[in-house]
Amino acid sequence: MGQILDKIYYSYNDVTIMPGVISEIKHRSECNPYDEEDMLPLFTAPMDTVVNKKNFNVFEENKIHAILPRTESVDDRIAYACDGKWAAFSLNEFEELFTGNVKSDKKMRVLIDIANGHMAKILEVSKKAKEIYGDDGIEIMAGNIANPETYLEYAKAGIDYVRCSIGTGCGCLSSSNTGVHVPPATLINDIAEEKLKILGEYYGVGSIGTIFKSIPKIIADGGIRNYKDPIKALALGADYVMIGSVFTKMLESAAPKHFAYEAGLKESLNIDLDKLTDFTYENGNWYAMLLHENRIKLGFCTATFYGMASKEGQIALNGEKTKTSEGVMKTLPVEYTMKGWITNFTDYLRSAMSYTGFRSLENFKNYTKLVINSQNAVNAVNK
Repeated sequence: MGQILDKIYYSYNDVTIMPGVISEIKHRSECNPYDEEDMLPLFTAPMDTVVNKKNFNVFEENKIHAILPRTESVDDRIAYACDGKWAAFSLNEFEELFTGNVKSDKKMRVLIDIANGHMAKILEVSKKAKEIYGDDGIEIMAGNIANPETYLEYAKAGIDYVRCSIGTGCGCLSSSNTGVHVPPATLINDIAEEKLKILGEYYGVGSIGTIFKSIPKIIADGGIRNYKDPIKALALGADYVMIGSVFTKMLESAAPKHFAYEAGLKESLNIDLDKLTDFTYENGNWYAMLLHENRIKLGFCTATFYGMASKEGQIALNGEKTKTSEGVMKTLPVEYTMKGWITNFTDYLRSAMSYTGFRSLENFKNYTKLVINSQNAVNAVNK
């Protein structure tokens, strides 16, 4: 017989951030929205419509942690991981390569990229890799999980970063077709509470702290639709937020782009994105300078986006559709440059921190309070 937990779970839309009682912050510039590496608390989703070798450095230059997806060659991904950059591998690839075969002078950064993060084998191979390389030799990211207790098992295995949430992504149909889903706001909050338990045991509050090999960073993955969603995820206790479709809508994303050129324009000018500079978005249309000389109208721009479990994603990974699709392909409008989006997000995050009275990201993640909204309240702020 099934068991229904007597608790209401909430999405990002259901909660809002409560300001602090009194804030001593005079200007949002006093707030530091960066992590210990001077990067924003953001990861690219490991999707080939978001990031590839060509734009990987562009994301990093804009202070976003990039992850090379599995659609790139295994040799390239190994090279990136050995150079201290994040790269994604299947569970089988990880077991074959990172349980002793790959050697590096730098700390390797490896994502075990698999849809079901509840598989026991993830813990098994992660423990083995940590025994071989140690914490100084490898950082492991894994997931996706949607049960707070699984976070504790990841901590016991020594995994460093945990992707949290199942079925919330723009291109994902897992929840729609399987019924497996935990609303992300409550999920992130509950996993953050499990993290606090481990922290308490590390600092002497409790008696079983020695069974945990790490305190994994929490990555809220999926369900991000705008600027406020990642800010709420951080306020709920996430250390990082992983973003897919919102980044696909950047002009610099890896997704195929399609401009609505005026008749004959592309042919007459032989337009190539590499020849265009100073892109601007005005009233639904893109404009650019051609070789820094003539300003031309490029028109409306769209990007092709798909989940990696979709038919298109499976073909990109394997050359053919290999299983029942759990993702979709969408055409999304391209509405901003990476610099423009990052500028806005950084300012909005700083503003949220100033409202709550926290200058550091760590305090914002650990001490911010949120409130649950009625449906009327949700409708009022979703403008």
